[in-house]
Amino acid sequence: MALTSALSGLPVAAQTPPPPPAEPAGLIQQIQTVIQAHFPAGDKPAELQVNGSPVRLAAGVPCFYQRRGFAPAWSSEAGADAESSGELLAVIEDSVYDGLRPNDYHPADLKRRLEAVRTHPDPNEFAELDLLLTDVFLNLASDLRYGRVNPRTRAGCEPPGPATKEPPSEPDLPAMLDSALKERRVRSVLEELAPQTEAYKTLRLAVAFYRGIVARGGWPLVPAGPTLHPGDRNPRVAALRERLEASSFVDPAAGGRDLFDAPLQAAVRAFQERNGLEPDGGVGKGTLAALNVPAADRLKQIEVNLERWRWLPRDLGDRYIMVNTAGFLLDVVEEGRGVLGMRVVVGKPYTKSPTFSGKMTYLVIDPYWNVPSSIVTKEIVPHMRRDPGYLTHEGMEVTTSRGGAPVSPASIDWQKTSGAGLVVRQKPGPKNALGRYKFIFPNSFDVYLHDTPSRSLFQRAERSFSHGCIRLEKPLDLALYLLQDEPAWTPESLKAAVAAGKERVVTLHHPIPVHLAYWTVWVDDAGVVQFRKDLYERDKPLLEMLAAE
Repeated sequence: MALTSALSGLPVAAQTPPPPPAEPAGLIQQIQTVIQAHFPAGDKPAELQVNGSPVRLAAGVPCFYQRRGFAPAWSSEAGADAESSGELLAVIEDSVYDGLRPNDYHPADLKRRLEAVRTHPDPNEFAELDLLLTDVFLNLASDLRYGRVNPRTRAGCEPPGPATKEPPSEPDLPAMLDSALKERRVRSVLEELAPQTEAYKTLRLAVAFYRGIVARGGWPLVPAGPTLHPGDRNPRVAALRERLEASSFVDPAAGGRDLFDAPLQAAVRAFQERNGLEPDGGVGKGTLAALNVPAADRLKQIEVNLERWRWLPRDLGDRYIMVNTAGFLLDVVEEGRGVLGMRVVVGKPYTKSPTFSGKMTYLVIDPYWNVPSSIVTKEIVPHMRRDPGYLTHEGMEVTTSRGGAPVSPASIDWQKTSGAGLVVRQKPGPKNALGRYKFIFPNSFDVYLHDTPSRSLFQRAERSFSHGCIRLEKPLDLALYLLQDEPAWTPESLKAAVAAGKERVVTLHHPIPVHLAYWTVWVDDAGVVQFRKDLYERDKPLLEMLAAE
């Protein structure tokens, strides 16, 4: 329910006189009266309800009209601006592909009122129609620019907001509306407020594709049962084939209906790859669960990720690093094109990697690892109780205070200490948990990218094993990329610096933005929609917020 319901269904404030009789000269006064009634505190709307439902009022409405002396914007005594209002209606209709709900912007009421003033011009209707059009534009503009759920103000919604302290450059939405009406660019102004990345645009196309599947009734379920293998022939194989045909993984004309043949195996592998599963070509428990996610749920998952795109800065940078924690991937992007990609290991579900944007300013070659106090108490102390030589074996040193000189591990009673107050760090070397490279983008989460000696984990399909930081599959490649414009740093000089075994800080002359995001759906460079497990269970609460009135 929005402004039009408030205008037609609520009494104005007691101290506010009713609108004057319908007179052309009173249109400005009518608009001013309605605004004063429903925005008594300036830009902050009054708490309003209609039929038990809260009224959503755009805070920029009074600002917009105050700047123009309360003159109407969308209509005049001669009638409504059909071109601008028509463009607004067109964007409302298309907003479904942005994962928004067109009915939130009252298209039916808008059409009814526009038709009413066209066929029976009545100045009484012009003020309410004008305010409604403005309210709808500003709400839709805000939703496209910032998202329906603002992560900086909604509790429990990821991400918590930018880690940097630099104030964002925010558009003046009332001024943009004024310009859009003057230049007759309502549609293009609204469309430009949405993210302009190819990743966002291709996700919008995915919405259209999956809406088509849902409209056709979705896809059939594959009955539960033992693992299906190539060569099997039974009714469950026929159901599997129908399921994959419905989402265009296999040609309906290919193969026998109930035979698990080679083309069907290839389709299963493609499905597994696009869902982050081990591509073994068989249909076991995990693959069956992914196959049986309803098409409507996949559509909602896409819509959730469109919302997350609207949270990111509009200017990601001419070049930037994008880490997808849900997809276990890192991409370096230049001018919208990926130039370096690699697998990553992210935080465990109980030590989640955060989501935020920062700027990488330096890297460290052969870093010390300052072990977090939580790891000292929960992991180091238990190890030392079992094996007094653990610290020595792992190349670690311990002090009893920050900045203090190392002490012998044998001087500490590990059976009695809780570890509180102990400072442990791991020296540079092949066993160092950070590997040979650490990449720093200062942030309040104390999270960074780094190398790792545990290389085998990159072969896993699901890679959530860290305490929150991001482990890199190709740290040397990233270091070379970041230092490519600095002649002193070559593959040979980097390897020589590593061989020296001493911590060395290297400042980046060209800092690079880093975005830690959480994409459970994206479209890859080949145009393939990729789905991933909701590792940190963030999709459901966000979906509930998006679905709320």
